[in-house]
Amino acid sequence: MNKFTVFIVLGIVKVSCGALPPSVPVCKRSNPNLSQCIASAIETLKPRLVSGDIGGGYSVPKIDPLFVNELKFNENEGIAVRLTGVNMHGISNFKIDKLRANINDLKFDILITVPKLTTTAKYQMAFSFLGNKLNTNGDFFINHENMKILVPIRLRRTAKNGVEVIRVDPIAVQILQFKVTKLNFSNLFGGNKAIEDIIYTLLINNSDFSSSNVRPAFEGNLSRVFTDIANRILENTSFDEMFPV
Repeated sequence: MNKFTVFIVLGIVKVSCGALPPSVPVCKRSNPNLSQCIASAIETLKPRLVSGDIGGGYSVPKIDPLFVNELKFNENEGIAVRLTGVNMHGISNFKIDKLRANINDLKFDILITVPKLTTTAKYQMAFSFLGNKLNTNGDFFINHENMKILVPIRLRRTAKNGVEVIRVDPIAVQILQFKVTKLNFSNLFGGNKAIEDIIYTLLINNSDFSSSNVRPAFEGNLSRVFTDIANRILENTSFDEMFPV
């Protein structure tokens, strides 16, 4: 048997036998406290999610800081904002408030609280004011506190090389509530205090701007990252391996 054939055989054996990262705790599907077991498993993984190194040669996008290339807030009240080089700090400090597991339907709803989420970036802003289009740019900083996030995870079974493996459907994260405690745009229109006051009033006190722009932008990126992490961890994992009898 040549080396090429050996590599192919070993690859098939790895997939057939499952490939759950060794650092990932498993929970028996018959566990009467399955929800608590899964919550404990997530807590065990938290330090590894910060670095992105799951062990056993597995890596996932690190969540702290969570990096996003770009966030766009569509025009609202005459303000349009584009953020680049976005870094979110504090997600790894999340607390699990509630976890509901339905092993039969493979549905898992996790409610978490992020006590403090700090986001930094570079910003570009366009502002329509008294018929004029004003543009500015600089450094962006925002603090969110007590951010409540619902993470609904839906698994499905599918076949891979004759083995039943687990896949994660796109996770649609929902940010249920948050409080902005600090917001800063450096060099905002050259330090024009009158325009600064208008901008901050519109952005902080305008719930419509938050619900139609800020929240969807954060939800979309958290959804993408959480889905990517879950699928990488479970890439070649069989249902029986993840949830043994």
